Amino acid sequence: MALSRRTPSFAAAAMIYAELYDGISPMVQRVSLRVAGQGSTAMLELKNVETQGSQRWSLADMRQVPDQASADAFIFAPDNAGPARLVIREREALRILLSALPDLKPLRPRNGSPLRLLGLAGAAVVAFGAILFALIPFMADKGAEMIPPATEMALGQTTFNQIYPAMGAYECTDPAGQAALAVMQTRLTDGLDLPYPVQVHVVFDPSLNATALPGGYVTLHNGLIQAAETPEEVAAVLAHEIGHVAHRDGTRAVLRRTGSFGIIGLAYGDFLGSSAVAAVTQQLVNSSYSREAEARADAYAHDLLAHAGVSPASLAVFFERLRAEGLDTDLGVFRHLSSHPGLLDRIAASTAAADHGFTQGPPILSGAEWGALQSICQNSAHTAIDKS
Repeated sequence: MALSRRTPSFAAAAMIYAELYDGISPMVQRVSLRVAGQGSTAMLELKNVETQGSQRWSLADMRQVPDQASADAFIFAPDNAGPARLVIREREALRILLSALPDLKPLRPRNGSPLRLLGLAGAAVVAFGAILFALIPFMADKGAEMIPPATEMALGQTTFNQIYPAMGAYECTDPAGQAALAVMQTRLTDGLDLPYPVQVHVVFDPSLNATALPGGYVTLHNGLIQAAETPEEVAAVLAHEIGHVAHRDGTRAVLRRTGSFGIIGLAYGDFLGSSAVAAVTQQLVNSSYSREAEARADAYAHDLLAHAGVSPASLAVFFERLRAEGLDTDLGVFRHLSSHPGLLDRIAASTAAADHGFTQGPPILSGAEWGALQSICQNSAHTAIDKS
């Protein structure tokens, strides 16, 4: 666009307008323009026609954005660093402004821009990785220690009440089966010091699964109970999940998935929307913890079982038998074991734990109690889980 250089002033012209992009909001602002002052101190006043808010750009510092001018518009920047852009389309406004900018210079490219951009991209990737794999896990571990036990228990109840109905599962409440489960739980947790009581539930779901939710909530799927050959195998899985409870792994997992926003919210007793947290926690049912967390829960289970007079090798027996029967490709929370290089090590560790000061006690359940536990979902009408 060829423009002749004249010396008219904005004051002598009719009201002229331009489009302002402030570099912060995606919204375009319609602004009126006026030059104030003269010489090196002259300023361009931009006034928002809606809000009447105004700002001033130094004419001496203004730059034309190169390679962005079209046949009907010129684009200007406030200086060489500011993100704002002023788009002027009115011919008369351009004529007047350019006459007031005899030394207008183009916007300079950033020094070393290709390498600099590559470096910035690399730094962003490193920063993101540090946040994802270091900072958030660290904050989750520390955040779990900050959350009051009552808040964790309420979170566990909320997620339990929402997750399983969404899966089509229901809680099994046959009185004889629940009494047998209580006998097993008491045997394992006798004298155990935890920040909240362990609450064990059986849900009718055919998957071979068990889950430790926040706040001491543990669920055993009926499919796992049916796959076990002895009550000691179920007790071994339950002891493993209690290990996750003791280390608050369920809460840590929720915090890692919700990030710093969830950590702060839960620390102050705010679930940030129970549905959202429940959706995050539902992933716990279909995923696994880290290898370190699983090994830690295994070691805790070994001690818990030995203290209860149950062989720590029961966990290895359960894993090994399912593996031998080819069932390890669909083990719910144990699904990762089918390809996990540490499976044989975990089996060996459970077997070896039985050789260190273990004294065999009586069966953890009687024959009648074991039968009642296996029939917990069959001998009574199911109980719908309260979604509230």
